[in-house]
Amino acid sequence: MAGLRADARRSEAALVAAARKAVAEVGLDVSTNEIVKRAGVGPGTFYRRFPSRQALLETILLEVIGELEDKARAALEDPDPGRGFARLLRAFTLSQVENKGLSDALAEQGGSPEADKARDRLRDLIRRTTERAQRAGAVRPDLSWADVPFLAAAAAGMTQNCLDLHAGAMQRERVLAVLLAGTANSGPELPGEAAAFAK
Repeated sequence: MAGLRADARRSEAALVAAARKAVAEVGLDVSTNEIVKRAGVGPGTFYRRFPSRQALLETILLEVIGELEDKARAALEDPDPGRGFARLLRAFTLSQVENKGLSDALAEQGGSPEADKARDRLRDLIRRTTERAQRAGAVRPDLSWADVPFLAAAAAGMTQNCLDLHAGAMQRERVLAVLLAGTANSGPELPGEAAAFAK
């Protein structure tokens, strides 16, 4: 019985790992057959572990948000609030780069109450890290915590080619450095209003 449980755990881990890689490469439209093939298991194993493809995607989404939560907590606890804010923005950016297919799912409400609570926790960590850096004078006071996900999305969505120029190996880091410089406590007032929840 213990052997069966260990096999089941291995199968589930293989499915999650394969699905996560497939979603990052192909997107959320990746088929169950493609996931099963990459995991090296049969369709029956898939349906014994997950009631649906959506349930597997939700598992991956929760895993990604959980990893981001851990990084955001570490950023919040950094002794240097400005450095912590930079760590948060970098972690959020790289997560979106590595989990391209999940970035849309990360952005949308919906799914299980567990996923919605995880998003709430992540938003709270972003808010607290941003406000802590602002209190320390490291981040401009007119930057909203709600701007941070959009800054990360801008850096994550950076094209590799533009005007016949090919991005260098450190191009994303350069973009992040410019974005972080723009969040410093200086410069002209930001235009317009920060992002808000849809009514």
